[in-house]
Amino acid sequence: MSQELLYKALNAAQEGRNYAFATIIEATVKGTPRKAGAKMIVLDDGSSYGSIGGGRNEKAAIAECLKAIQHQKPTTVTYNYFGREGESVCGGQMKVFIEPFVPKDHLIICGAGHIALPLSALGVILGFKVTIIDDRQAFANKKRFPHADKILLGNHAKELVKLAIGSNTYVTIVTQGNEYDFECLKAVVQSTAAYIGVISSQPKRVKFFGRLKKAGIEAKYLKRIHIPMGLDIGAQTPEEIAVAIMAQIVAVKNKNYIGTDKFISQGG
Repeated sequence: MSQELLYKALNAAQEGRNYAFATIIEATVKGTPRKAGAKMIVLDDGSSYGSIGGGRNEKAAIAECLKAIQHQKPTTVTYNYFGREGESVCGGQMKVFIEPFVPKDHLIICGAGHIALPLSALGVILGFKVTIIDDRQAFANKKRFPHADKILLGNHAKELVKLAIGSNTYVTIVTQGNEYDFECLKAVVQSTAAYIGVISSQPKRVKFFGRLKKAGIEAKYLKRIHIPMGLDIGAQTPEEIAVAIMAQIVAVKNKNYIGTDKFISQGG
């Protein structure tokens, strides 16, 4: 594998992007433009680097890579060059292994208070990478969150925008103040995050949406926000609220969320 492809894969992983490799695993001695071992990388936006031969078959392989990324499943495809309808005329055949790479789901928790603690623990149990953000050193520390992958001490929104936020990112906003909550929400509302949720009451939801509309945020982005976040399971304690939030996140992650949940009461 060339260094360029390795660098592309590394950069994509660091940015939290999905990608797939297409590798020729078998090819006839003659009649194919590239031989076994040739490889290309396809990013989640369809851009590709490297080549398995160009032409219609490479274009088809790019489409297969995007499907593999979407479904998170590898596959093997065969491309013929026998000159039949829809085929090139070189006279050979090759098999291509399509292997998707999907970064670990990333749970970002803005705030390190009473809900963040059980929420982060559940995130780890469910296999998420967990990042905690808070501006209070007494809360944002390894002693309080020994299980977290990363703890960022500083202004919530400013630290949040430094992070790579993509389709495998789940942002939960549970800070110690409404203004901190709003600034975090505003920072990510137009991102490609898979989930954006805010701890909230109904009046707070109305107020936040009004401010976002006034700031010029389009309705399509507002529809993506879970506010108040969490499924209605009658949650009362921080631990129960954390369960309600993670249940909603899992439903979104598994494409099983239809947006008809009733809101849980969260104060604020």
